[in-house]
Amino acid sequence: MPDRGKNRFASYVALTVAGAIVFAAAIWAVFFVPEREPVDTTAGLAMLHRMAARSPDAVDEALYARELAAREERLQALLEESYNIWPEFRDYALLGDSRAVGFSYYDYLDANRVFAGGGDTIRNIADHTEELLALDPRWIFLCYGLNDVSIGYWDTAEEYAAEMAEVIRGLKEKFPDATVVVSSILPARDPAFDVSSSWYNIPEYSEAVGKICADAGAVYVDNTGICDTYAEYWETDGIHVRPEFYPYWAKNLVVGAMRHEIEADRA
Repeated sequence: MPDRGKNRFASYVALTVAGAIVFAAAIWAVFFVPEREPVDTTAGLAMLHRMAARSPDAVDEALYARELAAREERLQALLEESYNIWPEFRDYALLGDSRAVGFSYYDYLDANRVFAGGGDTIRNIADHTEELLALDPRWIFLCYGLNDVSIGYWDTAEEYAAEMAEVIRGLKEKFPDATVVVSSILPARDPAFDVSSSWYNIPEYSEAVGKICADAGAVYVDNTGICDTYAEYWETDGIHVRPEFYPYWAKNLVVGAMRHEIEADRA
């Protein structure tokens, strides 16, 4: 049987100790804790009263408007020349040809998220379905065109654009919440045309792709401006680009994706 006397004694000791602790805390609070300046809660209370008086829908709209404003402010910061674009690549997949390989080859982006290869065309996108499903990315960047123009699968720019539209629709069906971003085809420069005169048609192919993107459910990013401004960053083969070009290309792609998402949310 339990010893009731010992239990009562233990309870007495515990109560005595607890009382002493409480008493000591009270003494400390009175004599040793400095008085704090009273906090003016008027503004905070007024805001709470205003929020309480509004409907839940109105509160949601106000919070959403504030979020959009913050995203637009971030987008403006991103446009600054000194902005480091690479941390913006968090939930993405980038697919393309040998020029897209440079994103991972030069250690700008994670090689596990860059699915690109020399000679690849948009018909190689299907080869990476399993990797894309595993990633389920927010952004899917498509950086093709060099081989598409010269390889001869499509007789005209319109035929190529039509197949690109089907590819985009297929991606949107598998990834309805993703933003598909199509990069305009980077131009070729002399002496590249000695390899393929078809590359003179790159602007025509890019224009045709640009026309179908919105209806197909993708964002089209025109790289003409940065290609003209940073033409010195082309390799001597006139085909590939030097490491210095990739930050400008990357920023253009991300800006396109972010602008589209903000505009879509505002609509």
